[in-house]
Amino acid sequence: MNVQDPRPTPVRSGGDADAAPIRVLVALEVPFLRAGVRALLEAEPDLRVVGEVAEADDVLPEMRRLEPSVVLVDTDFQRSRPGFVARLHAARPDTGIVVLVNHADEDCVIRSMLSDPAAPRFSPDAIERLSECCLMALRSSARGCVPKVADPERLLSAIRTVDAGDVAAGPWLGNMLRKNASASGGLGEERITVRELDIIGLVGRGLENKEIAADLGIAEQTVKNHLSRVMKKLGMRNRQEVALFAVRLHLEEAARARADG
Repeated sequence: MNVQDPRPTPVRSGGDADAAPIRVLVALEVPFLRAGVRALLEAEPDLRVVGEVAEADDVLPEMRRLEPSVVLVDTDFQRSRPGFVARLHAARPDTGIVVLVNHADEDCVIRSMLSDPAAPRFSPDAIERLSECCLMALRSSARGCVPKVADPERLLSAIRTVDAGDVAAGPWLGNMLRKNASASGGLGEERITVRELDIIGLVGRGLENKEIAADLGIAEQTVKNHLSRVMKKLGMRNRQEVALFAVRLHLEEAARARADG
């Protein structure tokens, strides 16, 4: 069911009185979540809720009818209908899509990278292994990813960021997405390999290079070389970011399970 906002259109905060507000369609399955998001958005003078949608089948018709600037999409719609977000984007490319997810946005953004063969730099066998570790799926056509448990300001910022044509995925993740999206098409040596995933997982377990080398039966210098390539490919600056990547994707658990096995 769609519920339209009957009130006068507010203006964007801090802007010209004649500036158009950011028109938002709220497409969330859970009633109290929809109500909470609506109340949050209605308190912002630069945002206008133009409608609410509770069913996945109603999202696209309402997007076409209401022509929102941004649509907030429930991740459960995407989960039950693979390619759902991509179809919304194809039908209304001018509407920015922000997906509200049940887990950390890092998982969704990484999964988004994997869903787009032109953007990620992962070998096929690495993707197969990663798919066992990732929790959620977010198509690359979405411009924002916000956990449902995030601070309200995070959601407001994401809406404004996406409306401005940028990616709302946190500073580090946004930079990673931009780096991959703007990279040239040649995959070749740029792909993350299974060996590199093994090393990432062991870094996530807290192992030092010497220990990783012993675990994998390779030279310590080889480990250093792999780590340098991994950080370059994923736009990471240090070992701590590699460890965070591993923990977010549960790669350290996979590494531990292989060691215990």
